[in-house]
Amino acid sequence: MKKNRVGKLILVSILLFFSCKTDKDIFIVNNADWLDIDGKLISAHDGGISQFDNTFYWYGSDYRNTIKGEYGKPAAKLNPGINVYTSKDLVNWKYKGIALAYPDSGWGSNGTSHRAHVLYNKLTKKYVMWFFHYATRYPDRMASVAVSDSPVGPFKILGFRETGAPEAYEKRSEDDERFGSPGCAQDLNVFKDDDENAYLVYDDGSRNIRVDLLTDDYLFSTKKTVIALGKRHEAPAMIKFKGKYLVAGSGVEGWSATETDYAVSSFPLGPYSKQMCMSENKTWNSQITSFLLIKKSGILLGMFDQWWVPDSANLNRSHYLWLPVSFDPETEIAKISYLKEWNPFTK
Repeated sequence: MKKNRVGKLILVSILLFFSCKTDKDIFIVNNADWLDIDGKLISAHDGGISQFDNTFYWYGSDYRNTIKGEYGKPAAKLNPGINVYTSKDLVNWKYKGIALAYPDSGWGSNGTSHRAHVLYNKLTKKYVMWFFHYATRYPDRMASVAVSDSPVGPFKILGFRETGAPEAYEKRSEDDERFGSPGCAQDLNVFKDDDENAYLVYDDGSRNIRVDLLTDDYLFSTKKTVIALGKRHEAPAMIKFKGKYLVAGSGVEGWSATETDYAVSSFPLGPYSKQMCMSENKTWNSQITSFLLIKKSGILLGMFDQWWVPDSANLNRSHYLWLPVSFDPETEIAKISYLKEWNPFTK
């Protein structure tokens, strides 16, 4: 009986501790393993965070079975798919399962899928996931769409989507499942504006970062497009911050780290400013994956992958860097600040 009382007291103390935590107690810790609330390593790489109501949803690729960095046809069916985690505070994450599973047959079964990002469409009441799919081998990559009635899935794959980019390659592999001549898309992301219009931002196959306006249901590109960043960029991110639109991307160095370049516009479809750099030290040995505007604090958070850190033999152990981004709308100068520990809810 005494042991039971002690156990109950400990449980009550833990519950009281967490219930008393405030925004001032929340800290992101970089250069460390990130664990979920069950103590397991978070596997959500090259993804992004969506906020629906008061909950954050973190979507990302699971590399548990491709720790050497395998992708495309050689890695088909190895990994389980796109994971999703939920949190109220951006620090304590609960694993909710596989949001998008790699199918056993049909579309999406002949390669791997990456860089998943999710929007909610008020008209259709559907959660829409855009991701890109390695079909067979480089350069057979394409933008793809999946939908769900729930933010945690399961998402149903609808297939590839043409973009506003011109055809990037003349020769396609014989086992490519596409038809016609769709525009190419490689690394991609999505952005929803205040007016509910949504945009696809992507590497167009010629290493330009383009922005396409999506249809009202977010399922297709309208083909209205603009180049935001010139050649030799990938891993795009887009956000509206302090009245301006920022489009950022990494260099093209495979898994290696690069600086983070960006351009600015007063309108989502441009024209965009000249290319500038917002980072240093090769973005602290990382590659950008997404932006998140934290409404509660007004802070712009940049998400980055530290590929192969700390384990050069295990891609799935790669660390995440989440860093604050400052921006002056008058000078259009943006800067990423490196912080080992910081609070995203207090300036």
